[in-house]
Amino acid sequence: MNIWFAVALILAVVSVYLFTIEAFCVAFKLTGLATNKIKFQVASLFTGSGFTTNESELIVDDERRRKIAIVCMYTGHVFSVVFMGLLTNVLISIATITNSNSPVPETKLWYYIVFYVSLGLFLFVLFLKIPPINRRFQSLLEKIAINTSSKKKNTNIITVLDLYGKNAIAEVVLNNIPEFAQEKTLYEMALTKKYFINVLSIKRGKRILEVTKDTMFNKRDVLVIYGSTRDIKAAFIDSLDKNKKTVVVNKTNDINLLNTYGTNVLMEIDTEEVPKELEGIPMKDAHLSDRYSITIVVIKRKDNYLFVDKDTILQNGDKITCFGPYQNIKHLFNNSEK
Repeated sequence: MNIWFAVALILAVVSVYLFTIEAFCVAFKLTGLATNKIKFQVASLFTGSGFTTNESELIVDDERRRKIAIVCMYTGHVFSVVFMGLLTNVLISIATITNSNSPVPETKLWYYIVFYVSLGLFLFVLFLKIPPINRRFQSLLEKIAINTSSKKKNTNIITVLDLYGKNAIAEVVLNNIPEFAQEKTLYEMALTKKYFINVLSIKRGKRILEVTKDTMFNKRDVLVIYGSTRDIKAAFIDSLDKNKKTVVVNKTNDINLLNTYGTNVLMEIDTEEVPKELEGIPMKDAHLSDRYSITIVVIKRKDNYLFVDKDTILQNGDKITCFGPYQNIKHLFNNSEK
């Protein structure tokens, strides 16, 4: 094989290799995998390094991601074989030219053409790796993928932006408004009661809307949601499937997210009904900190704010501000046996 031709093929393979990695990153992102987890997992799958972390469970626990991961591994092995074959040919060509006394064969014009085209492709891919350019390029791939999937199936796209313990902040591209949200305000949807999720912001076109109780969803809105990925998926994906039973939990207490602090959250709870295990129980006997890692910060009873001490007893109608893991708060105030 002519050395120029072999080098050209190597440059072409490396260019396609780097481009394919970007494509797999976008594919995983469209399944809702957090952006800061993607590149490491794709690199591990593509190179067959077998490096595993707890984050790998995010892939193996999701059917779509498992399928993408399988294709990613096979593709990585194919690239490895092709690259090693081309590299071997280059080394053999160099050794042949070095050890041979015969004149170097004349390089054909089309070899040069292939070489310079491959070199241009390689430089273009390197150009795409520049951070600002790379962000725009990935955004373009995402839009193409979203538009393609929207034409094939009128579904919503969920992308996890960040993880907080078992919960996440996710972006939802609203291609189809679920039935429970059609022509309804956020107050009427009761997302916190039914799905335990909170709408943090809404992007409509180029505008960021102020989220109020009277806000309504429009098609193509981009929502930023806080809650467990399972609950977000139940609200915006599973609810579109008429043949699939939607998981909706009807509870009495209204839970509102105030702020997040790592894996813990500050929540406000309107206790229409005190959990059975806390009825008539003073704080000193409830052991909320030991059992649930929950701390009651303040209680508003009617128009008065109460100081929480060891003898405080919760009552129906109290508005409680508490701090702790989101899942524990949700379990205590909305999953307790009544």
